[in-house]
Amino acid sequence: KPLGCPFWWTPRRLFVFDTMRRTWRMGLVALTTSLCCLAVNSEIPINKPFQVVRPTANHSSMLPVIEGLQMLARHDSQIAVVSVVGPYHSGKSFLLNALAGEMGVFQVGRRTNPETMGIWLCRTNLTASDGSEVFLMDSEGFFGPGVDESYDAKIFTIASLLGGHLVYNTVKVIDQQAATLLELLARRAQLFRTRSAAEPSSAEAPEFLSVRNFPPLTWVVEDFVQEMPEQHRSSEDPATAWLRSYLSKANTSSHDDTVGAGDGDHLLSRLYSALKVHTLFLPATEKQQLQDLSKVDWEDLTKEFKAELLDLRQHVLSRLQARQFDGHAMRGPTLERALRFITQALQRGMFAEMPSLWATWNAQVAQMSLQDAETWFSSLLTHVDSGDDPIPLAEFNQDLEAARAKAMAFYRELLRDFDIIPEDGALRERFNNHFRNKLTLYHERVHRWVGQLIEVAKDVLTRRLAAIELPIDPTILQGEGDNITKSQLTWFSEQLVAFSQKGPTRKLGRAATMPAFTQDPLTHLTSDLRHILSSRELENEKEIAHFFKDAVQAAEEAVESELRAYLNRLLGRAKMKDLQTAVASKCWQAFEEKLVKHKWLRSLPHYRQNKALVQTDAYDNKMTRFGQSNHQKLSDHFRTVLERCKTSYRARKANMVMPASETDLEAEHQQLSTAIRDMLDEQAGTAGDLKDTDAYRGAVMDLNAELEEGLLYLRQKNIELWKVHSDEATRCALRQNEITMKHCGLIPPCLFNKVPQVHKSTSRANLMKCFSGYSAAARMSPAMQMKVFENWYNKDLAQDAANVWNNFYIGSLLIGLLVVLLFGGGRCCGNQQAAAHGPFGATGGSTGMSSFGYNRGY
Repeated sequence: KPLGCPFWWTPRRLFVFDTMRRTWRMGLVALTTSLCCLAVNSEIPINKPFQVVRPTANHSSMLPVIEGLQMLARHDSQIAVVSVVGPYHSGKSFLLNALAGEMGVFQVGRRTNPETMGIWLCRTNLTASDGSEVFLMDSEGFFGPGVDESYDAKIFTIASLLGGHLVYNTVKVIDQQAATLLELLARRAQLFRTRSAAEPSSAEAPEFLSVRNFPPLTWVVEDFVQEMPEQHRSSEDPATAWLRSYLSKANTSSHDDTVGAGDGDHLLSRLYSALKVHTLFLPATEKQQLQDLSKVDWEDLTKEFKAELLDLRQHVLSRLQARQFDGHAMRGPTLERALRFITQALQRGMFAEMPSLWATWNAQVAQMSLQDAETWFSSLLTHVDSGDDPIPLAEFNQDLEAARAKAMAFYRELLRDFDIIPEDGALRERFNNHFRNKLTLYHERVHRWVGQLIEVAKDVLTRRLAAIELPIDPTILQGEGDNITKSQLTWFSEQLVAFSQKGPTRKLGRAATMPAFTQDPLTHLTSDLRHILSSRELENEKEIAHFFKDAVQAAEEAVESELRAYLNRLLGRAKMKDLQTAVASKCWQAFEEKLVKHKWLRSLPHYRQNKALVQTDAYDNKMTRFGQSNHQKLSDHFRTVLERCKTSYRARKANMVMPASETDLEAEHQQLSTAIRDMLDEQAGTAGDLKDTDAYRGAVMDLNAELEEGLLYLRQKNIELWKVHSDEATRCALRQNEITMKHCGLIPPCLFNKVPQVHKSTSRANLMKCFSGYSAAARMSPAMQMKVFENWYNKDLAQDAANVWNNFYIGSLLIGLLVVLLFGGGRCCGNQQAAAHGPFGATGGSTGMSSFGYNRGY
């Protein structure tokens, strides 16, 4: 039957069609989510909360946060959720921070209004008992300003359904009102679960909606400082026993649950797999800290709070497991799917009252007619823009207008025999809903089509640039690339302008427009084409650089080849200059030969840069290293030669006959020095080409110093030997000195033992006199005799000379003291006499003159 036939649509068929439509829609959402997960694979950061559900503007329902759900869909790891609910500003976010072990994860505020909106998730580094990753769920607090209690129940429902462990957080005490509220929230969550599982469109419902028990429940009472009632203190778990007493009272007052219910059988025990109460002491004791717990570090918390919190964390994690989905543990994609299912169920009014099944027949016909027309319009839209490529905008608007007209005519036909006023406005609003969905799909196709056009233009530029052989003059490549780019931009602009024509004005609905682009397509294409051209220019630059690299390498190889021939040779300065000239010629010749194929290379900046590089690295540095190596070889060579010369000199010097006359000694040493210098010059190159080097000059200077030092040594040794041969004369002179010393006492006029000059001249005269009586002295010249005397006097008579100097110092000191005493005493007597006679004396001026004359004479 055609879809437009009104008599074919029975209520049962409408129900089946509606079920199929909803199933298809949810499948499309799941497919889209899966594709997004495959396209992007990013990891959810640790201890970074992200929002997954947000409230509507009036806080009546909830909407999924696409970004947060996409993060979950991409996180394919096993997840166990710890949900925390409770009144606002009861410390839920602070408790979650403490459980996570980091006090700055969730926002903790000090203002009176709620801080957390909707539902937030946070991945932690904690691990559940089954090995799952632990996610913490922070929710909007109950009883917020301007928030209906139905919204609080929705928050509680999501936390109960998705959490692997539910934490209900309050402060101070457990009272009857709090227990009653918890049971009321649990009942509404149970009702939502039952209605969602039984809904016809729940073919994709999560598996946990069919499980009778909710996850374990832990009631956390913060800031608890009271004592437990006396009847519960002896219990193994006093706080849980206290809660059960309240719940048992609630059961006795409830007719629904008292039938067959004992003290341990109440609603919460039946709904939740485990029930426990955990108290926490004050986290801080100072008012300033309690006013803003976000500024309190873990170390500043009270030790009682930290100990009780660690017990709470151990209790939660020891029983925590991931919820089951399709027989497997919950993962990111399944958690994302469950959140979408629950929020959609909430949006469909699972908390609202059930609508009446006995509406008037006209209302049913009107509603069915609207639904049939909407369905027909949706069916017609499937045939609009169904090809591989999107149709132009004008054609799309034309097809949309035709679909609206057909659906509107079908709607009028359905109402023709009924006394019903057509609700054209409502129908158009329904059309608009489908139109917006269709327009979204159309915009996506247009985006892809524009992207394909961009890829075509980019491919044309890429292929044409690839056909140009590299390397090429950069100016020519840039010109060719600019021409191709301009032609492709013109073609793209013409295609886009023709596609985006709107066509005639539409009467039955809003006309479609071109989609909004994050970046203008023409600008986008221009940027991409420039990038492709820049990439090809970069490849050209690499080829050019490769040519210059080969040229630089050839220059380096030419330099190394030339220098390799002289590695084992010693070069003087002149030879080094000739070598530098030859190496430079070979270097630049090899460099230029590599560039001769493309003459335009010499006009590029690379030419000057690489030429400077060759000058520095290939020539200067290598020549410098070669020169340093040659210098080192020269130094080592002449050092070795110098050592041999010195060794030969010392050996031949030791064989010289002494004592000898000074003339003979000087002549023989001169001959030896000349031979040693000739020995050094023999190693200064075949033609003496190494004599212009610093190493040779240094060796000559060192050798000359050695020869001069050796000559001085020979002279001194010659004197010593002459002294040894003159031993009889020196003993004779020593006896004469002893005789003179005996005749000379301490009193002048004998100065031999008192004045050093007299002692030395007398000793010289004695030695010269003794020389005349011995034959060995006849072979010595007078000058040699004087040197022998100096050596004998400074060594053999050193002690006698020192004694004479001591006598000289003592005598000089005594004479000086005597002169001072005499001079000082005379002046003293003269002054006393002048004072007795006055300025002119008693006898007149003659006496005064006589005294003055005496003083002057003295």
